[in-house]
Amino acid sequence: MTANPTPTDADRFLRIAEREQRGRLTAYLGAAPGVGKTYRMLQDAARRQTDGCDVLVGVAETHGRSETAALLEPFEVLPRIAIDHQGHRLDEFDLDGALARRPDLVLVDELAHSNARGSRHPKRWQDVVELLDAGIDVATTINIQHIESLNDVVAGFTHVRVRETIPDSILDDAELIVVDLPPDALIERLRAGKVYLPDTAGRALANFFTPNKLSALREMALRFAAHNVDRRLTDQLELSGERADFVSGERLMVAVSPGRGGARVVRQAKRMADLLHAPWTAVVVESGSARAVPGGQREQLADNLALAASLGASLMTVAAQDVGQALVDQAKDLRASQIVIGKSRRSRWFEWRHGSIAQDVIRRARNVAVHIVPLDEADEKPVRPPDPYSQRDNMLAFLIVAGTVALLYLASPMVPFGAIDLLLLVPVIVAATYLRLRAALWAAIWAALSYNFFFIPPLYTLTIDNPQNIITFAVLALVAVVVGMLAGRVRRQAETSAGVARLNASLARFAGLMGGLSTRDDTARVACHEIGMLLDVEAMIVSIEDGEIVVRGNDRFSQLDMVDEAAVRWTLEHGEPTGRDTGTLTSADWQFHPLKTAMGTMGALGLARSSNQRVIRPDDATLLASLVDQTALAHERLVLEAEARQVDALRERDRLRGALLGSIAHDLCTPLTAVIAATEAIPVEGNFGEEVRIARAESRRLQRFLNDLLEASRIEHGTIEPKWESLDFTDIITAVLRDLRQDRPGARVLTRIDPECPFITSDPLLLRHVLINLIDNALKFSPAPLPVDVELLCRADTVICRVLDRGAGLPADRDGLFDRFHRLEGSDRVGGSGLGLWIAKNFTEAVKGTITAGNRPGGGAVFELALPVRPVGASVDRVADA
Repeated sequence: MTANPTPTDADRFLRIAEREQRGRLTAYLGAAPGVGKTYRMLQDAARRQTDGCDVLVGVAETHGRSETAALLEPFEVLPRIAIDHQGHRLDEFDLDGALARRPDLVLVDELAHSNARGSRHPKRWQDVVELLDAGIDVATTINIQHIESLNDVVAGFTHVRVRETIPDSILDDAELIVVDLPPDALIERLRAGKVYLPDTAGRALANFFTPNKLSALREMALRFAAHNVDRRLTDQLELSGERADFVSGERLMVAVSPGRGGARVVRQAKRMADLLHAPWTAVVVESGSARAVPGGQREQLADNLALAASLGASLMTVAAQDVGQALVDQAKDLRASQIVIGKSRRSRWFEWRHGSIAQDVIRRARNVAVHIVPLDEADEKPVRPPDPYSQRDNMLAFLIVAGTVALLYLASPMVPFGAIDLLLLVPVIVAATYLRLRAALWAAIWAALSYNFFFIPPLYTLTIDNPQNIITFAVLALVAVVVGMLAGRVRRQAETSAGVARLNASLARFAGLMGGLSTRDDTARVACHEIGMLLDVEAMIVSIEDGEIVVRGNDRFSQLDMVDEAAVRWTLEHGEPTGRDTGTLTSADWQFHPLKTAMGTMGALGLARSSNQRVIRPDDATLLASLVDQTALAHERLVLEAEARQVDALRERDRLRGALLGSIAHDLCTPLTAVIAATEAIPVEGNFGEEVRIARAESRRLQRFLNDLLEASRIEHGTIEPKWESLDFTDIITAVLRDLRQDRPGARVLTRIDPECPFITSDPLLLRHVLINLIDNALKFSPAPLPVDVELLCRADTVICRVLDRGAGLPADRDGLFDRFHRLEGSDRVGGSGLGLWIAKNFTEAVKGTITAGNRPGGGAVFELALPVRPVGASVDRVADA
């Protein structure tokens, strides 16, 4: 088994490149409202603006605090967009305006805020993510109770359930700045009316703002920030490829061993992790001696690993020969601050012969605390069954040495005496290479004794007369033993490396097979076959489709019994392993693992073993995790490919539809022009005057419809290029009303124009087309004789034109109102081609404006067109880049 792979230089480069393309998030974290998060954010932004940073205030909530409002004066404040919500006007963050303005830094207060219905995103944190993806830096504020993972904990002791939360992942790459205020000082601010109004402050002091609750929230905020800093440091070290010889924050690593005492060590580590509020990892070192552990103890090792997993530990398996050094190296990689390891009571003679892993860890670990958990010898002493291969290896070693001695004895007249001792090392090396270490040591002893008996005078005795021969014999014996041990160690290392290579090759082959499949049935079939061969188990993949359980990949088990069905439903609903050898529904015959990806749970992998052994052996735990991840990613790829094919089909269909509509519009324009000219030439007096008027009105309406199709074709092909010029919006309104009265005699339009509205820089033809669509739409759905209102207002650096009708209004669900060919049902917006509002939206965006829709108090719909005020003398390039 292998540990987590070390990132390569290419991986680091890609991650650094991705990070550099995104904006950077700075989050000001507080324990409660009123600690001064917004104030601190504005102070820091002012310093950055002094240093030359382009700062834009997207949202800054002053809550009526004069000192906070004073800090806003040096900044450019982005106007908010107005959204009508259940008859109330709500001002929300203008995401499109911030993206178009594209400053270096955007200040967006209250990250957990829920946007009004009709906004692009339901949550403000989603607006922030879009800004970051666009490469814009963002500074924001958040309270600790709004973090999703802490929501239940906060509700447990404050008895207040916070509904507006953010996912923890938003803050993974954020720079957290804790804005701290002692509970007493915060309570004083509350009593002074600097946080809430007096009535609200009284209720808050009696419920949420108590010293005990504020202290607990403060501790949670500080711990969360410390954990975030520690995680960022680890991530930076991983990206840089540096090995840190220091630790920061608390992390525990526990060495899991076979035997009943291993469970005691795991429980001790769990208690320490809870006291320190620290993450912890359970590590198993797979060595040559570990693989020789008998089956009963390997089952106990599996139980110990399962116990660690159930208590919340991360599991890791490492392949190494030197267990002590492997544990120290893994602690450095994990940047663990403490190592927990068990040590049984052994005699000094036993430790001298076999060594002590705990002593090795203590001696080699630096800057890491090592906690020793004492264990009873009975718990740790391995009880090995008789090894039938041991006597065979010893006999083979004896025969190899005997054969070599016989050859040397026969060839002794031709072999120099000084070379015999060196040649006797050959059988020792051969025995160590192909047999076990004990046989190699016996070979070293027999070789030394044979050298003394057959080659050192006096011959055929173990007596040595010459002191020089004594030294030669001793050196030969020592060298033989050392060579045998080294050769045996090299062999074990080679076996370990070969095992790791086979594992990596199996994973690579599995990934290659899964990457070439195109259907869910084929993917499940291949995955179950390969997993079954690698783990020696039965495998299936289960999912729920249309409320029914569907089994794939294993034709022999197409149905599940009631217990297994309950287990798989639990896995799919909760995303946790269930079934046999787990902590949930253990009476099931199958063990289920969720196939989780970023898109959700793709299904469940079911595993079973016919014997009474554990479904997954402990040395296969890491392999299973890799196989589950690969299988989940393969299913996710199929889903994404299916969605991509649908998108391509829709895109091609839209392209053909746009081309067809554009072609039809072009072909009809010429005969329609002739029809309009003919109807204009016919006098309206006479017996057919009314019919002539109807023909004129309908032909002009048909002309507008064809113009909409042509404009839709322009939008489709991206050929809208505004022609910027300085203009008076009043002139645009006048021209539009003149054209509409020509098409609609007696049209009822009332105008209210602010005489102080400044000139704007825009495209008059595009604006004219937008207003024609909006006012014509309002006239169509306003019952006679009620008029349509057109208002022109000026707010700061924005000119706003509002078109208000007196119809039934828009429905509550207005999603897709500005989509192409979209017509709302159950409202007064039914009828027409469904292109007018889509064209109006695209033209408005082309001139850097925004358009919104809502309902007016008292009934009717309101469409609001907002355009930025440009300098009168602005050049085309400057305006286009704004």
